[in-house]
Amino acid sequence: MFTLYKKRDFSDYVSDTFQFFRETGKHYFSNYFKICGVMLMVLVVLSYFLFQLYFDFFLNFDPSNNNAGFMQNLIQNNAAVIFLGAIFMFLFIVLLSMLNYAIPVIYMDLYDKNKGNNFETKDVLNIFKAKFGRIIVFFLGLLFLITPLLMFVFVLLVLLCFILIGIPMLLFYIPAAVSWITLSFYEYLNHDKGFFESMGSGFKHVKNQFFPNVGALMIMYIIIQISMSVFTIIPYMFGMASMLTSTQGGEPMNNDSLSTVKIMLTIVMVVSMLMSYVLNNLLLVNQGLVYYSQREHNENISSQDSIDLIGSE
Repeated sequence: MFTLYKKRDFSDYVSDTFQFFRETGKHYFSNYFKICGVMLMVLVVLSYFLFQLYFDFFLNFDPSNNNAGFMQNLIQNNAAVIFLGAIFMFLFIVLLSMLNYAIPVIYMDLYDKNKGNNFETKDVLNIFKAKFGRIIVFFLGLLFLITPLLMFVFVLLVLLCFILIGIPMLLFYIPAAVSWITLSFYEYLNHDKGFFESMGSGFKHVKNQFFPNVGALMIMYIIIQISMSVFTIIPYMFGMASMLTSTQGGEPMNNDSLSTVKIMLTIVMVVSMLMSYVLNNLLLVNQGLVYYSQREHNENISSQDSIDLIGSE
């Protein structure tokens, strides 16, 4: 069984994240794809057609042929359909994001309570349904209260970059903000605290081990970006090669080459979006280990469990 409650440092946060998936990855992703798999496939299909439309207009844009006027007329004539489709897409992405964000938190809590992965997908879903209202409240608070604050600080740090001091601060700002939000969400769901109380607890967790935590999160970001590049570089290079070979001699691309480039670019965008959702589990589990490590620092839970085991024997 993987040990959640453990005092960790920088290297432990990175290595234990992969150790967690080595020991429980099959069970974890089995539950994840059973819950999110259909929605991810719907997202892939919808994104494919949307990116196809976008690249079809972008690659064929010609002001002399009044493409812009054609697009404007298309939008005006189908305003109701486009508006309803945009609302559906927005709500769909919000629901998928809530699921994607909540599953690691719920999974690790069940793993802790069951002393292992002897639970089923329905257990994860039951907790998600029971706490769906609280999850919505957290996301609304994040959207309307925390996001404006984070944007204000971000703009301030960008301005400070002109005097150089903002550059190192900006480098750590984004992972620190992500860590603060994620650790607050762990507190919010696992302890049924209020929104502001959870944000305060999350801030304390970030502050207690700032550099090990933020540094490990930055490493995870780098690993994710490299992994996404591996999945997208082949279709991207193929598309670029087709475009370059088709424009040799200054001649414009023919329809077949243009279609190939459009498909390759669409695949790159869709795969990037899909992988961002899947690989985001690495970040969330990594921050889960930070959360349980902080609880171990504050509560000595593993020591208490050992004493209880001795007493039971």
